[in-house]
Amino acid sequence: MRTLSAVLVLVFGCANAQSHATEPLAPPETLAPVLVPTQPSPASPVAASPDAPYGGTLRSVEFLATTVLRKEPRSDAARVGIIRKGTRARAVRAAPAGDGCAERWIQIAPRGWTCETAVDPSFDEPTAAGPVSLSEPDEPDLEPVVPGVYGVVRGADVQAYETRADAAAGAGRVLSGPHAVRAIGVVDVDGVRYWRTSQGKLIAASSIVQISPSTFRGIALDGELPAWVRTRGDPRKPARTRATPDPGGEVVGALAPRTIVTILAESDDGRFARINDAEWVARADLRVAALATPPPGVGPDDRWFDIDLDDQILIAYEGERPVYATLVSTGKWRHETPAIIARVASKLERAHMISENDEPYSVADVPWTMYYDGNFALHTSYWHDGFGGPRSHGCINLAPRDARLLFRWSSPDVPPGWTAVYADEDTPGSLVRIHSRKVPDPAFRGYARTLRDRGAAIASAGSRRPRIGASKAGQ
Repeated sequence: MRTLSAVLVLVFGCANAQSHATEPLAPPETLAPVLVPTQPSPASPVAASPDAPYGGTLRSVEFLATTVLRKEPRSDAARVGIIRKGTRARAVRAAPAGDGCAERWIQIAPRGWTCETAVDPSFDEPTAAGPVSLSEPDEPDLEPVVPGVYGVVRGADVQAYETRADAAAGAGRVLSGPHAVRAIGVVDVDGVRYWRTSQGKLIAASSIVQISPSTFRGIALDGELPAWVRTRGDPRKPARTRATPDPGGEVVGALAPRTIVTILAESDDGRFARINDAEWVARADLRVAALATPPPGVGPDDRWFDIDLDDQILIAYEGERPVYATLVSTGKWRHETPAIIARVASKLERAHMISENDEPYSVADVPWTMYYDGNFALHTSYWHDGFGGPRSHGCINLAPRDARLLFRWSSPDVPPGWTAVYADEDTPGSLVRIHSRKVPDPAFRGYARTLRDRGAAIASAGSRRPRIGASKAGQ
């Protein structure tokens, strides 16, 4: 099996808003079978019971199938998430049967309703959540960089087969455009080895180059903001350091790509940065994190993202405090990432990204995807290691370990056993601010704008409210 280093340039990535599937797709083994009750609804409204649905020593309910959770006890209510088969959750209360459920509706903690046909009461404790920390762990990271084995399809007229019989007969479909796939098994047909992909297809293993995802990750912050070395022209080469802030100054050293430095001062013309008492680095050879002011509507403890399109840096904040910084890859030429302010709208454990326009491609099972504006998302890029420079079709590419960490850290929370979570005005997602020198003050979009306007209206009404004991003018 050939192995493809993530350093190689691949021509696919996250699509622009016209190229994604209109609904994020999930791999069959993750989100199927999905149990959605279809019984007819009664005419009368549902009245929820304040009593817990189960008593005695029953501690939870266990899901019998991967299930869509609803915001209200109705099968047509908005989704709040998707929970995996076998997950246990605490049952909070019950509502009568009806509105698409033949038995009672059960509300679970921390949120969401399911039909009782989807669960069994359990004596076991609810599935426990794991710890979430942005700091480096004391022990080595034992989790794989990405969950599974991925590869890139190479060669002309490569075919994908639906069944073993199709593969034996050579009756497949020629793949159009670049494809990245995830293997869920290996099949031998007449002495030829095939990958069985997560999309259920058979593709000859000889046409697939296995990917080695990037192991890069950012850093937790506790003080000064970092800068990374990324040499202009060729980011794989070291950056020269000089004794003076002058292009012709004496070369005194070199810094490897992605070396983290602290800027102590800048030259008068802004072209060089001093990193210690004796060395200067060209500013163009650095990606520099800069402190940002929270946008309107961000609370003192709210978790949000600031993305600098010019320096290709993401900083995660809690209120005004920066807590994590890393390099990203945003949209390349003709697929530029829009400068906007939005909020995370949905978080998917894995998403299948496709394009069927003039640049067709298929990217399977992208881990830890956070959609924030239509089809634009922050997500893992397992197929390249070019973080710090534009590479995508409009989305914000994260190194796998960064994506996993920030997916777990950001809002809305992803409860244990959930494979997807959906945000709204009642359970908002983390704010995402994307800006550049050209657009330093981007506009609000989507429900981020609604929440901002609502907060401004409340603040305005509060400022107009007479103070208790204050006299009115003219009295």
